[in-house]
Amino acid sequence: MHFFTYRRIKLFGFFLLSAAFFFSLDVYSQEPLQVTGQVRSSDNGSPMPGVSVTVKGTQRGVSTNSDGKFILTAPSGAVLLFTAIGYESQSLPARSMVNVALRPVASDLQEVTVVGVTIRKKDLTGSVAGITESTIKELPVTDINQAIQGRIPGVLIQNNNPRPGGSATIKVRGNNSIQYGSNPIYVVDGLVIEDGFNTINPDDIASVDVLKDASATALYGARGANGVVLITTRRGKNGEGRVEYNAWTGVKSFARNIDYLNAQQIADLRIDAYANTYMDNNPTANRQDYINTLIGANSPAFSAAELAVNRSGQSYNWLDEITRKGIQQNHTATFSKGTDDGSIYVSFNYTNQSGLLEQSNYRRYGGQINLEQKIKPWLKLGTNTGFSRTNESYIDGGVFGIAANANPLLAIDENLLYLSWRGITNTDLYNPIRSLKIDSKGNQSRLLTSNYLVATLIPGLNIRTGVSLDARSQDYFNYVPKSLGQSIRNSTSGSATQRKESWMNWQWDSSLSYDKSSGKNNFSGLLSFGLTQNNYNYNQVDARGFATDEFSYKYLGGAYLKDQFQLASDFSTNSLISYIARFNYNYDQKYFATLTGRYDGSSRFGNGNKWGLFPSLALAWDIAKEDFFKGLNMDALKLRAGYGIAGNQNIPNFAYNSLYRPVFTNGSVTYVSDGRMGNPNLKWEKQKQLNLGLDVGVLKNRLSFSADYFIIHNNDLLMPRTLSTTTGFSNTIENVGSLLNKGVEFNVNGKIIAKEDFQWNVSANISSYKNKITKLFGSVDAIYAYGGFTGVEIQRTGNLFLNQPLNSIYTYKFDKIAQESDMDRIKNIDYGGRTIHPGDIIPVDVNGDSKIDDADRVVVGKLDPKFYGGFSSNFSYKNLSLNAVFNYSYGGKAISGLYEGLLTGTGEYAGISDELDRWTPEHTDTDILRAYRGTGRFGVGETDYAVQNSSFLRMSALTLSYNFADSFLTKAKMSNLRLYVTANNLLTVTKYKGYDPEGGDVYPTSKMFVAGINVGF
Repeated sequence: MHFFTYRRIKLFGFFLLSAAFFFSLDVYSQEPLQVTGQVRSSDNGSPMPGVSVTVKGTQRGVSTNSDGKFILTAPSGAVLLFTAIGYESQSLPARSMVNVALRPVASDLQEVTVVGVTIRKKDLTGSVAGITESTIKELPVTDINQAIQGRIPGVLIQNNNPRPGGSATIKVRGNNSIQYGSNPIYVVDGLVIEDGFNTINPDDIASVDVLKDASATALYGARGANGVVLITTRRGKNGEGRVEYNAWTGVKSFARNIDYLNAQQIADLRIDAYANTYMDNNPTANRQDYINTLIGANSPAFSAAELAVNRSGQSYNWLDEITRKGIQQNHTATFSKGTDDGSIYVSFNYTNQSGLLEQSNYRRYGGQINLEQKIKPWLKLGTNTGFSRTNESYIDGGVFGIAANANPLLAIDENLLYLSWRGITNTDLYNPIRSLKIDSKGNQSRLLTSNYLVATLIPGLNIRTGVSLDARSQDYFNYVPKSLGQSIRNSTSGSATQRKESWMNWQWDSSLSYDKSSGKNNFSGLLSFGLTQNNYNYNQVDARGFATDEFSYKYLGGAYLKDQFQLASDFSTNSLISYIARFNYNYDQKYFATLTGRYDGSSRFGNGNKWGLFPSLALAWDIAKEDFFKGLNMDALKLRAGYGIAGNQNIPNFAYNSLYRPVFTNGSVTYVSDGRMGNPNLKWEKQKQLNLGLDVGVLKNRLSFSADYFIIHNNDLLMPRTLSTTTGFSNTIENVGSLLNKGVEFNVNGKIIAKEDFQWNVSANISSYKNKITKLFGSVDAIYAYGGFTGVEIQRTGNLFLNQPLNSIYTYKFDKIAQESDMDRIKNIDYGGRTIHPGDIIPVDVNGDSKIDDADRVVVGKLDPKFYGGFSSNFSYKNLSLNAVFNYSYGGKAISGLYEGLLTGTGEYAGISDELDRWTPEHTDTDILRAYRGTGRFGVGETDYAVQNSSFLRMSALTLSYNFADSFLTKAKMSNLRLYVTANNLLTVTKYKGYDPEGGDVYPTSKMFVAGINVGF
């Protein structure tokens, strides 16, 4: 069919040309035809912007807009030519509607920059997954981690810092180190950064690719042990110059609220608690007579003011006084253009976030310039440079917690220094409204720049050298006015802090790469040398005693308590030298092999241990390309296997030496240890990882599926070790631990409906990992974390146990709420001085020795989820689209200090509505313990009674958008116009009793309703 159509087009063209030659006819004098259409990629069906659409044989043409759409006037009978870099050109006859799917050429030009060399994405072997610009644009976010949450299998992102400007945490394939280093590195256009990711504007990003297994991360050797996040920023595309503007604004409110007890319910709870305690101590007394004393004059339980509030029916919500609706907005303007000789991309960004708590704000100003230019046919240079400036206003860390636990019987009064219960002032409870007067600010300036020169001496042979820089300065300022409780209690008469930090990290990479194809054999090789140096310094001044608050932290010289001045500073440098060799081979795009070796030398290790060798091998076989598979309508069936070794060097600088500081006393200088004994035998942590994978594509890749299984052995783990004080040191660092980590990852993408006017695409992923500690110090099988009020209490988290997972929760196991029928059963158990009455918590006697002690503590769960992931659905009908994005986590546990505090049942602290269902002699069928004031029973936090289920299903975003028709855009002289509304965090399904299972209870997680616009010219 296509052959004969093609022949007819050729004959028709020949006839017209002959007529023009003999009769001087202009074939284009015929009636013009308006052609509209859309261009998509045959790989994934995504729209392709910037595709050149021309009338063949003429200069007449246009470029597709951001949705891949175009409108063009062409002569009747003309042929349209579709061209795009990295894709096969395609010619089609002009008609009123033309939809095209362009196929990538064999030498796919989609590239990323790694370790000083640009390589094709398809040459990234091993376990690699990512998202593109179109996916990033689906969510109105200001942090790249939020954009990829739930989108990439094996990547767990937790938004556990929801304050304005806060960034999410990220783990690739779980934990692969016990103590030092669990976060991946980010590589922005070849520049390695390890923190401050929220300074990167998502609107500038073209793609994010996550390298997960050792064969994929081998290019980064020591630095890639915990995964690598490759970020490629946008470039100018060939065709007409483009001007784009993206803006959105949103209103934020609490994503979830806690149902607190009001003043009258707190009063009832307190009466019940006092009465229960009294009756335990006086079992023959009259309960009601005692209650009458509690609500009468000279009450031991209430102040006169509290009783008056209770009788009036009033209730005071202190949390409402420090919260507000948050407003967030984001604006990005971009300017871009590309030619065969070069490209330019320039952007400007402004972000403004006001938080849910008064005085918490974040602003970011930024810009990006990406330039590339051919100087000679064989020589090009380029730069990818971004600058950002952030300004933040913080609130005191205790403000939210104090307000959330404040006394609803206490009338709101800004003039109070401290809050009170029972009329007794608690100097630990600073008035949260007054605490908002603390002047706390910060700012950061950051320059990220990658600059390179590439020489192509002969076809396929590239020499590249580049210098990259991450220059960052950060200031923090704080002033506590002399009139606040914090200042009065600590006798500081006003206190100020100035802290200035500076990072100067530079990277030099030079490489030689060569690509060659011979028949069905395809070879590529890489040799690279890299040098990285990280420099950090800070200085801090703390001053006390100010005559006036008017100058805040800005005039430290005004402090008169000179003997209380404190100065601190430090300078540190570490460096890394790397040699890399990499060889790729594939035969007929069916058989693939990649061999990589990296040799790293780190300044963080002493002589004899500085260098580490990190090799890897990856193999793949695309069975679908075999002749015996051709009749099965399968587009891909690729088996992958990879094995490699990575390293970890993320320990404190100079850990191989014992460090001392000078101290001047009594006219002489002495040197005092910092407490850590140096260990000259420190060496690289080693991570050995095996990855097995499968990629499947069917129905012309309308349905694709990938699966990975990994097993990671982490040996020679670097861990701190406590030393006996007789050594003269408190701790040291040693290579002592081992950790086994294994898991699976699944990802599926489907184009359920792919019609001209109606498309429905879905995607989903699920991941799981399990780890366990296989070795600790020598024969030690447990390392405990001590703390608490006495400092020697075993904590619930932070403990390490042989053959148990990291991040375990270790405590007594909850048996039940005691009933009268249990008293005979438990009467002979020694509860370590505790007394149990009906309505109290009974812990489990695990070892059955009729005694509750440390031997009965067990691992009751872990903070890590059993599995996690996300899914999305995208409906598109004509110009209208509906997109929904979800993420989820299942099987993890969490400790909510806020919820446990609310559940104490004393009535002398804020309470939660769960306590309305508390145990009483008349209401025994409940899991909520009785009200009680005092000590002597097991508290809420001493067993796993209140350990939370942190599983959740969250609708991250629901977006309804409208793309204006091409006919309107043509009249308005626009290339695209999209309006949308989005609901972020609209729904969270969870059993977690605090504010948020991910963000925790220190700062409230928000939901946001957004309206936005994308416009291009």
